[in-house]
Amino acid sequence: MYAPDKIKRILIIRLAPLGETVLTTPVIRALRQNYQDAYIAYMVAPVREDLVSANPHLNEVLVYQSSIPKLIYQLVRRKFQMAVVLQPTFRLVLHTFLARIPFRVGFETNTGGRRLLHVSVPNNTSQHETQRYLDVVRALDIEVKNDEPEVFVSDKSREWCNNFLGNHNLNDGKPIIGLNPGAATSYRRWSTDNFTVLGDMLCTTYNAHVVITTGPNEKTLAQQVAKQMKHTPIVVDDVSPMQLAALLQRCHLYISNDTGPMHLSTAVETPTIALFGGSNPTQWGPPWEKHTVIARQGCELMPTLSPKEWDDHANVAKDNMNAIKPEMVLDAMEKMKWTP
Repeated sequence: MYAPDKIKRILIIRLAPLGETVLTTPVIRALRQNYQDAYIAYMVAPVREDLVSANPHLNEVLVYQSSIPKLIYQLVRRKFQMAVVLQPTFRLVLHTFLARIPFRVGFETNTGGRRLLHVSVPNNTSQHETQRYLDVVRALDIEVKNDEPEVFVSDKSREWCNNFLGNHNLNDGKPIIGLNPGAATSYRRWSTDNFTVLGDMLCTTYNAHVVITTGPNEKTLAQQVAKQMKHTPIVVDDVSPMQLAALLQRCHLYISNDTGPMHLSTAVETPTIALFGGSNPTQWGPPWEKHTVIARQGCELMPTLSPKEWDDHANVAKDNMNAIKPEMVLDAMEKMKWTP
């Protein structure tokens, strides 16, 4: 029997890429506000622990193990009383059942439906991703007071950022504007030519330092933009997610395709312009006041297709991205509440 006042040890599970991990952070905050004295742990995918390592609402960060016996033992000995599973994967619900966690909450799963869950919610992807995750805690009658994602930057990464800015002479009071030309798929990327033109416009119009960020295997893409620019930007590569968070926190503005660093930028409260063409801005675009989404108007596919379905409509996505012009980004900047 579920007794909210008796829950003292809580496990959250979400094995996700960078962006989706960031978007689960409102759930962590809501659980902590409701269970102020509980021990709360978060199990993440390998290499994602860095993103939540400094979150003060968590007591522990666990990394998912491929060895199921070791995984189950890891959970059993922590004696969790409630599991909050933030993805519709029956395998993960089964793990929490085998670990004898007595109360289990999560989405109706793709293969098991409501099986082994005491409280289940529909996997509603027709809303913003943060709201989808928060549906799970709302099902526990928890009031959600704040739905914005948050990433807490570690002192070590903040020190790294201070050194980085000093070494590149970025501490002179000029605005720092980040550009992110990468994305998981090529059809979600604004062209390097557009990023090049925009980068030079930012240098000329705002006398800004332009910093180009990269994800794994995107260094060549960033260098291509830097090489084409008339002004000299700084290319940032081979940094950890927490170091990137520290740098984005120091940016005055971040302009990015729909990809993980875009979500990271919003989570450290940096004004962000998100460029959309091959994904659903309703589900993935930042809806909060400080940020702006630029997307082609009138495309019937953007509000309806799942990420996998876009693979069959890459040409439409590319047309959508090509419809976004550098001047449109500058116009959006003028309307935003950011300080140059």
